[in-house]
Amino acid sequence: MDIRESLEIHEGRRLKVYKCTSGKRTIGVGHNIDAKGLPKDIEKYLKETGVITNEMVDRLLIEDIECAQRDAVRLWPNIQTFSNPRQVALIDFIFNIGYPVARTFVNTNLAINQRRWKDAANGILASKYAKQVGHRAEDIAKWLLEE
Repeated sequence: MDIRESLEIHEGRRLKVYKCTSGKRTIGVGHNIDAKGLPKDIEKYLKETGVITNEMVDRLLIEDIECAQRDAVRLWPNIQTFSNPRQVALIDFIFNIGYPVARTFVNTNLAINQRRWKDAANGILASKYAKQVGHRAEDIAKWLLEE
């Protein structure tokens, strides 16, 4: 399983600015412009053409994944020792909601760090987040249970 593939399934790929479900200006594969801004060259191109290129989407995605990976290590220091599906699930999760919100999942994070995968999956599914994102939360919970 690949994190880029997972994120494209869950976020989609858009070359034009759109409003995400929380009302933030977004582009590419879930790149939150309001929170993260854009590199100057991409911002200039977007202003001139109204869209960005697939190459620009890929650049933003790589940077956003790296950021999510760093944040994931902050919450789950042993994430590199988890199975691939669990790593993808957790990076997808933190990519979606960001570090500040992810760290509020205190019991779920404790379960993850203690490798209590069923409790972690249940924590995700029982959350307000799951009601907001539906299938994405179901995917994440399912992947947390995979060795």
